[in-house]
Amino acid sequence: MKDFTSVLKDRGIFLGWVAGLALIALLLWSLSFPFRANRLMESTNRVLASMEDTRVLSAPLSQPFAAPVPLGCWYRLADSGSLFFVFVIMRDGILVPCGAEMSVYGEVTEVLPLGSHARRVFDRIPQGLIQVYVRRIETAAAKRIRDT
Repeated sequence: MKDFTSVLKDRGIFLGWVAGLALIALLLWSLSFPFRANRLMESTNRVLASMEDTRVLSAPLSQPFAAPVPLGCWYRLADSGSLFFVFVIMRDGILVPCGAEMSVYGEVTEVLPLGSHARRVFDRIPQGLIQVYVRRIETAAAKRIRDT
């Protein structure tokens, strides 16, 4: 039978490894934000062009760490300078990529599906669920506008 100190030492080493791996994953996730944001911007611009939409995303905005925001990425539109938020709506286990254009007053002017599958599924999403996402985005935009 092992004594108490060796069991405690083994568990401490194990927890140290878990904490180290979690720290490495957190660093990789946060330091890779510019790369991930640029790839998402390029993909979104390709989808908008295939939909014959004239909007073009120009630059990702930095992620704030202090305020809780919905999962997604903020961009600035090239021509108007207004904000565009790329996010996903979860419906029946299906992720539907969408974009929300914001007015200069922080209100969502349009939510549009991004991609052919998203366009087919978007009509079946209840309007109430879309409004929940719209309210979250508008709240996050109000915080972003207030902080800048």
